[in-house]
This record gives sequence, structure tokens and C-alpha cells, in this order.
Amino acid sequence: MISIIFISVDENVHYSLICKNTDSINSIENRLIKEYPELSNTDNYFLYKGKEMNKFKIFEDYKIKNGDIITIIQK
Repeated sequence: MISIIFISVDENVHYSLICKNTDSINSIENRLIKEYPELSNTDNYFLYKGKEMNKFKIFEDYKIKNGDIITIIQK
């Protein structure tokens, strides 16, 4: 289990989620939307270390570890 911090560019979202290293953005996006419903009205992109993430790749593929930050960009 790892804690991942999600932050939006506009700083309206700042949230830590406990995830498994086998989770993907696709599998946890609904958990984020429950906490921040405004995310459901936008097309969301996720960046890790400045690179866009594939929503279906697992966190382990990106070598994400406890305390890492993922940036949310809303379109």
C-alpha cells in the first residue's frame, strides 16, 4: 500500500489516496470524483514527473512510490 498525493494545477484539488502499486489511474479516478465532484465535468489528464500518464498502466509501471505526487490537469 502506498499513499499518492493528487494535486490539480489550479490547486482546488489536494488529496492523498491510499492505493496499491497494482492500481491504475482508471481504477482510482472514481474515488477522486467522489471527493471532488467537479472532476466529473472535465476531461482529466494526469502527469507524473511532468509526463502524461496512460490511465490504464499500473503505478508500478511508473515506479511510483509512497508520497509521490500526481498532477491533475482539467480540460
